[in-house]
Amino acid sequence: MTNYTPHDYLRIFSRRKWLIVSVLLTCVASAWALAEFLPKRYKSSTLIVVESQKVPESYVKGVVTGSVQERLGTIRQLVLSRKILTQVIEEVGLASERQKEDSIDDILESLRKNIEITTSRDEAFSISYRNESPVTAMKVTAKLAELFIQENLRNREQLVERATEFLLGELNMAKEELEAKEKAISEFKLRYMGELPGQIEANLRALDRLQTEVATRSETLHKLNDRLDSIEKAIKEYQTTGSASIPLPLRPTTRSARLKEMESRLATLSATYKDTYPDIILLKQEIARLKSLPPESDASEESLTAASGTEQKASNNPVLRELLRQQREVKSEIETTKDALNRLNAQIKIYETRVENTPVREQQLATLMRDYENLQRNYQALLDKRLNARIAENLERKQQGEQFRVIDRANLPDTPEWPDKFRFLMAGLAVGCGLGFGSAIFLEQLRVVFQDAEEVERILGISVVGTVPDFSLAYGTVFGKLLKSEGHLPLPSPQSEAVASEPQHPTTLQASWKSLAAWGNERTPSGKRGGTKEAHPRYHHELNFVTRWKPASVAAEQYRVAATRLVLMSGHRKSTVVLVTSTLKGEGKTSSALNLAYVLAHDLGKSTLAIDCDLKHPKLGRYAGLPEGPGLAEVLRDNVPANSCIQSLNGAPLSLLTGGSAKYPVQLHQIEKLQSLLETFRDHHDFIVLDTPPVYPVADVNMLVNMADVLVLVIRAGNTPRDLAKRALSALKSKQEKTALLTGVRSQDAPHYLQEGYYVQPRAKSL
Repeated sequence: MTNYTPHDYLRIFSRRKWLIVSVLLTCVASAWALAEFLPKRYKSSTLIVVESQKVPESYVKGVVTGSVQERLGTIRQLVLSRKILTQVIEEVGLASERQKEDSIDDILESLRKNIEITTSRDEAFSISYRNESPVTAMKVTAKLAELFIQENLRNREQLVERATEFLLGELNMAKEELEAKEKAISEFKLRYMGELPGQIEANLRALDRLQTEVATRSETLHKLNDRLDSIEKAIKEYQTTGSASIPLPLRPTTRSARLKEMESRLATLSATYKDTYPDIILLKQEIARLKSLPPESDASEESLTAASGTEQKASNNPVLRELLRQQREVKSEIETTKDALNRLNAQIKIYETRVENTPVREQQLATLMRDYENLQRNYQALLDKRLNARIAENLERKQQGEQFRVIDRANLPDTPEWPDKFRFLMAGLAVGCGLGFGSAIFLEQLRVVFQDAEEVERILGISVVGTVPDFSLAYGTVFGKLLKSEGHLPLPSPQSEAVASEPQHPTTLQASWKSLAAWGNERTPSGKRGGTKEAHPRYHHELNFVTRWKPASVAAEQYRVAATRLVLMSGHRKSTVVLVTSTLKGEGKTSSALNLAYVLAHDLGKSTLAIDCDLKHPKLGRYAGLPEGPGLAEVLRDNVPANSCIQSLNGAPLSLLTGGSAKYPVQLHQIEKLQSLLETFRDHHDFIVLDTPPVYPVADVNMLVNMADVLVLVIRAGNTPRDLAKRALSALKSKQEKTALLTGVRSQDAPHYLQEGYYVQPRAKSL
């Protein structure tokens, strides 16, 4: 794929302008015809605005939230629902307008395709409908808006009612779960009473008190044991010696005294502790036991009588009797103290167990309370939502909530919405431009020929010494036509040739060109332009000698550029042989060889010899306006002296050796004689220009190529095939320098700097 530059596209447009214009006009005309004859559709629209609820949302939150854009999908489904569309079909009578064989589903599908819903503002949307009839389009649009508003109001009321019912059910379920959780918490507290986290401080205080009480009881028990030992020792001593060494106890010995002591202690403990306190319970039990005993004297006598003989002996002894009584009381107190210690230790274990289980119960209770709090929050949220739903329901019933109101009613369209002629024409213009340019570029791709110097250098890999535009740029429109004719042209007279050879004054030939223009407009007896042979005896081939007849033209200037580069390429050579050839016939080879030789001689002052080596089709002499013979053919074939065949051109140091007569062909082995002739010519000429046959289909150039120092391959723009030129260049296997000369560049393809001459032209009348 060729990478085109913007300038390339301009040149393609210039070359293919009529193709592009014709395709463009065809597409525009087709688009206009389509817009004119296609069935027309009319579009009717209505604008519906969403009005917010009358009560501020900070007081009552609406059921439907979000913007119109967010709810456009729901609105679209509601408008295009089967229920609404069926009502529209029945009320507007669309079914009667359709064919009888169309089913209701087909009508609904067609209706949906022609309905359009779009948002026009933040809180508004439009409903549009297209139809072949403008009245039907207006009726359907108005009915759609009406049914939509009614259906939307009904759906909102149903939505609020369903929301209220749903919230009520959820609220009842949440209430049941909350009550169940409350019951579970209550049962847990009853089951683990005393082990709850809030009772840890009381348990610790009770545990401290019990431990203190145990210490006190233990000390009392120790004292009682010591006293019992003292009493038993005193009894034994008294029985042995008759006297006791211990004093009588100081504590009360009578029952009434002990009762008073215990009641006083009970009063003290009751002022501090509750009745369930263990010490209070023990004191009450002891007081009850003492009160249940018989009088003290009776009990003493019965106990003394029931005692052993020793006790009987001591019954009359008050000291011994008192010691025995105290022994019994101390033993009784010891048993009572031990029982109290056992009960206290049991209570200590209970409280210690409670303290140990408190963390576990705390975790279990925290889990229950967390679930309870969540249920409570959920219940409260549902309660608030149900209350808001009930208020919203009343709001919708009183039509104080969000409402839809028609701002712009359905219009009656007076112009069809489709087809849009302007858009069709723009589309036809775009398609035409695309197809036109695409076709032009496609055809350019099919034409695998050279178009500019850049392509030549890129594909062939050789430099281009010059880019010669088409000679029509030099001669104008009339002379461009004459170049293609077979007529005769009135070239300037010989008296003006010397003047014509001076490029700095190109306008001196205007008088001669006037007669040439008059001849171009002269009509022959058959009615054609171009004059007759009898009127002008000189042929048009001489117009190819553009550097002589149009020295101020751009084409002549490009030949000067090419000749100057050839001089630079020759370097320090004393004489340089330049071989000019082409790939095929008709690429400007002969005219290029003649013009290059003329510029080398006339403009650059080089002694130049031009030799026409195209012996099968010699034209160099005709282009130069010289007779064809005798020439090179006679030199090689008939051994005619070369100096006698060389002709000079007036006004320039240019010599020409024409091709001679082509009636009798020159054999290939005879062409080898040219090698020795060139050695002779080198001594007298700075440049020798060989006009050789084209590479295809003649084989002469293969023998001539090794005789030259510089090879110039002439390529005609828009005509020379790329692949053929590449093969031709490869076929010319030689070591000389190779370059190319691009000719025939059309005016539309030529760069802008090649479309105008550099010389200042004096103002003259038009030819």
